[in-house]
Amino acid sequence: MFFDPGFMGTRAPMYLDIVGIFFGILPFLMFFSIRYAIKGDIKKHLVSQAIIFVLTLVFVVIFETGMRMAGGFSAYIEESPVNYTFFITFLIIHVLVAIATFNLWSYQLITSVKAYRKGELKVGTGQRHKKIARILIAGIFVTIAQGVGIYYFLFIM
Repeated sequence: MFFDPGFMGTRAPMYLDIVGIFFGILPFLMFFSIRYAIKGDIKKHLVSQAIIFVLTLVFVVIFETGMRMAGGFSAYIEESPVNYTFFITFLIIHVLVAIATFNLWSYQLITSVKAYRKGELKVGTGQRHKKIARILIAGIFVTIAQGVGIYYFLFIM
């Protein structure tokens, strides 16, 4: 089932369609979590961010496991008309942005939990937190957009 054809009508296997759907709803999950912070419910914001972060890790593990079991990107690129050099360059940039975003998100979550436990994270404070959050949202959107591009290159073109 994991490697059976997916449900989105492309050449992609099921696991990639499932992962793709999660990353498609991730911005909405982030939006609802951010609304908690805007409304002043810091605890719900923190808990929802932790849940979203863990879910994201689970889906990344599913993605990475599936890719390894399928033979990696090289197994999929053979069926794509995309120039190999272009694709690898695009993929490297995608991975670098994704890793940087993940590291920044990890930092933000860990420092926020520590500040919350010390009573230092309050409504209306944390300009640094807000600045990092904006960078994180941009990183998440760029990573998702690049992922959509990779999916298109490998399974739709």
